[in-house]
Parts: sequence; C-alpha cells; structure tokens
Amino acid sequence: MKKVLINVVHPNLDTESRVNKALVEFASKESNVTVNNLYKKYPDFKIDAKKEQELLLENDIIIFQFPMYWLSSPALLKEWLDVVLEYNFAFGENYKLENKTLAVATSVGSGTAQYNSNGSNKFTVEEFLNSFEATANYVKMDYKNPFITYETFVISDEKLQETAKEYVSYIKDLTK
Repeated sequence: MKKVLINVVHPNLDTESRVNKALVEFASKESNVTVNNLYKKYPDFKIDAKKEQELLLENDIIIFQFPMYWLSSPALLKEWLDVVLEYNFAFGENYKLENKTLAVATSVGSGTAQYNSNGSNKFTVEEFLNSFEATANYVKMDYKNPFITYETFVISDEKLQETAKEYVSYIKDLTK
C-alpha cells in the first residue's frame, strides 16, 4: 500500500479551522496516512530540513493541505519549500523525489463563480496553484489535480462531512 504524507499548513488548525480540521480528522483515520502539521512543528519557521526530507523519502504521495490566503498558500509553506527542496535532494545531481506524487488540497472562502475568467478573482483556483505544478515538474514529481473545497465561509455541517469523505476517496484514488 502506498504511503501518504499530508503536510497540513494552517496557522490555527485547532482553534480557527473548521474545514481543514475536518479534512485532516477524516484522512488521518486511514492507516497509510501520516499527517505532518507544519505550523505546530515550526511556529518559529525554523524548519528541520533533514527531518522533513526523511518524511518525504518515507512516503510515496505528498499532499500539501492549506487554506488559500490571498490567492496563495500560507507563508510557512513557501519557507518549507525553500528550505526542504534543496539542491542535490530535490534537484541538481539527485532527484530523490522523482516519480513520487504531489497533490494540493486547498480550501477557499468563495465559490466557483468568483474563480473563473469572468469572476472577481479572474482566474481559477487551479491557475493560482500553477506554481505547485511547476515545482513538481522541476523536481520530477507527478502532479495530480488538486482537491478544492469551495465556499468554506458558508459550508454546512452536512456538506462538510460529505466533502471530508470525498477527500478520503480522493486520497485513495491517488494511491491506485
């Protein structure tokens, strides 16, 4: 069975997150899933690159899960990418993540009407995530379509439960 690492990047997962917290709770019940809460581990942004690289090597599928902040990821994820995906680990003479899968699970407050060429954001969520696909290509990983939860500000409890189950199905599909 393929092993899945979810790098969850939410600065207040336990106290302010309803959506990402539910997704993590459902996903963490799977025996092949490891949840790595980056803000909990590195509130000071001092990332242990070697420890994070070991986690990457131990897993087949890497998921970055985060709420979209200002049409991007939270700041700690950018720092993590800069520190962990270093030369001769992720690229250069060695591509140690080659052929592993990279996916993004993100949540946004608005709906699909705002995330298109005619909407207020002018771009789709997938277009805002292009840098993750480019990163995957650069380090020779296999990028998969993202899992997106829309309308998080108004999502009902029932819809959230359904979405969390869909997230688990999404993860299972990645392992096939």
